[in-house]
Amino acid sequence: MTSRLLKLTACASAALFLFSACQGTAIDNTTSSAADSKESTEPEDSAIVSFPLSESVMSSSETYRLTDSKDSTFVHYIVLSTSVQWPEALGKFKIDNLRDSIITTTFGPQAPKEIKKAIRQSVTDLENYGMDDIAEKIDTVPATEEAGQYYVTRTLQLIECTQQTVTYSATFAEYLGGAHPNSGATPFSFILSSDRPVTFDFLFLPGAMKTLQPMILESIALSKSISAEELQQALLNTPETITNNVYLLNGMIAFHYNPYDILPYSYGPSEAFIMPDDIASLLTPEAKKLLIE
Repeated sequence: MTSRLLKLTACASAALFLFSACQGTAIDNTTSSAADSKESTEPEDSAIVSFPLSESVMSSSETYRLTDSKDSTFVHYIVLSTSVQWPEALGKFKIDNLRDSIITTTFGPQAPKEIKKAIRQSVTDLENYGMDDIAEKIDTVPATEEAGQYYVTRTLQLIECTQQTVTYSATFAEYLGGAHPNSGATPFSFILSSDRPVTFDFLFLPGAMKTLQPMILESIALSKSISAEELQQALLNTPETITNNVYLLNGMIAFHYNPYDILPYSYGPSEAFIMPDDIASLLTPEAKKLLIE
């Protein structure tokens, strides 16, 4: 059990924080599809269950020269980049709610409901980042200014797709001044047959967190190779205060915590993985049907 937790934690953390920056002022749209190849009718394939998966990779980027509105001698540069793996089709499943959730999770509740508009707004509306400077769009940051440039990168990636569920991660990485860059991720899973999100309340019975919390902390301590006592001393908040961070990966229930959620920035992101069989008594009937039965 311990070795499996360590292995999965390392793999999942690497996957969730794979950030990419794409250049170009227009939205690049590349489509990939499992349906491009015809289904094989060979006898040995008869036991393989499959459905077509189609997605478009959309990306956009803009670079700006910013001049302080109160001091024209203060100039800095910022690069805004966004890349989204947009689901076009997941078999014959309805994915309207999934698409809405992708936009809201990646860009916020006030974002346009059309994906291309949301992407372009994320790299053209500087007010989203609290900047009231005089902005001039440019092609590239001067080489002499690259070391201190600001940046905001948003990425939406498909992490896992099974016959029952799909999991995405919306990530961001930014530097807007200060002591260090900031980054974070919001992984989330959807049930394909019902086009509904996998939430804490969907998975767990009332009162489950009391039992889950020590298991979550044990998993995090193992992944960071520290003792339970060291982890307790470092905690800023307990896991019970955050329940909107649950998702599914590799047949396990996962909990994700960004820097400052429960631990200081220096610890980086934290992941906890628990086997559904180990907590069957805490699961709702719907969760048992999805994950165990």
